[in-house]
Amino acid sequence: MEKNDIEYHNTPFPEHVEKPDTALAVAGSELHSEKTKAERRLVLKADFVILPLCAITWWVTYLDRNSIGNARVMGLQKDLNMTGDQFYNCLSMFCELYFRTYPHIKGDRWLMLGAVVGYIIFLFPANLTSRIFRPNRSVGGAAICFGAILCGMAEARNYATVLALRIMLGCAQAYVQFLTVYISLWYKRDEVAFRTGIFFSCATISGSFGGLIAYSIEKHLSLEKTGRAPWSWLFIIEGVLAIGIGILVITLLPRLPDDLQKRGKKHWLFTKEEIDLAAKRFASYNTAHEGVKPKQLLELLKDPKSHLLAISQGACVLGVGVVGSFMPTFISGFGFSAVNTQLFTTIPYACAFCLVLINGYLSDRLNKKWPFLLTYFALGCLGYILLLTVKVRGVQIFAACLITSSCYTCILLTPVWININTVGFTKRGCSWAYAELYGLTWSIMGTRIYDNPPRFIKGHATVLSLNVLACGTVLAAYFYMKGINKKKERIEKEYAERGEVHPHIAHGTTLDEVGEGHIGFRYAL
Repeated sequence: MEKNDIEYHNTPFPEHVEKPDTALAVAGSELHSEKTKAERRLVLKADFVILPLCAITWWVTYLDRNSIGNARVMGLQKDLNMTGDQFYNCLSMFCELYFRTYPHIKGDRWLMLGAVVGYIIFLFPANLTSRIFRPNRSVGGAAICFGAILCGMAEARNYATVLALRIMLGCAQAYVQFLTVYISLWYKRDEVAFRTGIFFSCATISGSFGGLIAYSIEKHLSLEKTGRAPWSWLFIIEGVLAIGIGILVITLLPRLPDDLQKRGKKHWLFTKEEIDLAAKRFASYNTAHEGVKPKQLLELLKDPKSHLLAISQGACVLGVGVVGSFMPTFISGFGFSAVNTQLFTTIPYACAFCLVLINGYLSDRLNKKWPFLLTYFALGCLGYILLLTVKVRGVQIFAACLITSSCYTCILLTPVWININTVGFTKRGCSWAYAELYGLTWSIMGTRIYDNPPRFIKGHATVLSLNVLACGTVLAAYFYMKGINKKKERIEKEYAERGEVHPHIAHGTTLDEVGEGHIGFRYAL
């Protein structure tokens, strides 16, 4: 058996579940672990049920990223007599993961800032309470609320109503973000990146589905045929879809492994033996039945890697926000016509979609994240350098592919690296929320730096500098974690040479008691 699990003395292992070969099984082997037949069957079931449920939930909540824009084309802004500034305020009120940036907005900045604060306020408790309320209820309930709010938008008659409902959508979205933590509790550290990449990639294709839905509504559900505005039908259809998926999630999404084991009952998907095996996998770097622990918030603030990776996350989110808002503008500035701009805009996204999945898979197989992050942050730097210095159209398209693939790959692997190297449910949930705080704050900066078309020198130079900074923080986090791993190995060797057993092993100390400082815990580099 590979040395990649740590034994938990407060987690019972039934007789039919194999125990670790040694008293000290290291969480975080740098090798990809081989699985038994039973474990492969367990993971396959999770891949065919848990992963699709997470993916469709992520997908349906991100449909609204483009549905509000489609609704505007369908007449929403005109029918509700909204000004341009009011419409963009409604966009910004939904403080989603990839914060939209609109540099020409002049009014109501405090309203937008309030929305950011509101999103962050909900993000922290969402990550902490989803374990208490059960993930299927919190995530599924959030999807149902999301759908109900969208249906409510179908009946909006003024700007204030749309604004208030968009704020509520952002609150519901905060609870859906818990899926990134949920996945890390069902899959081992050398499995989670590829799975996260699958449902992250759903966000990149949600816009295409939103466009198809809008097209069908315009064609078959016009005001003349139904007596209802097409934009209203758009919100109703997407809202009902979200409600249906939310019900599906509440019904089918399994609880966490330790919770299923505690119930002592057979699950509709997993046998009792598979639940015990899932609980054993869960215990490799998690504490069974762990609740909210305020002291872990202090540990978060004292942990250097939390700050280093939060900076990296900030660069990722800013990059995605810039690409999402300005990619058509970049392509148009390369000298393409309006029609060809739409066509060539798909190329960078297609590259990013493929590379996200490939890099997620490879990083799991190698059980390493830092070389991929460093490489793609560096490729992002190269892309922005090319945009700043080269005017050849083919090279500019290549540069657009580099910056898009860079930010989407890094925004996948950075949260994964945070989650798999953070011990403690409270600390892990808050580490992710803390990194998001950096991301949202930096993405707001995009509203100020991309204001000098067509070359956007100030904007490109700023994002380039932050990508360089992210390269530095990735390296710093790598050397910090590697140094701690080496120190623990040296201590273990010294005890072995003296014929002694380390107190953590001799006394049965658990990760719950000492966290990442446990002599048996290793950071996954």
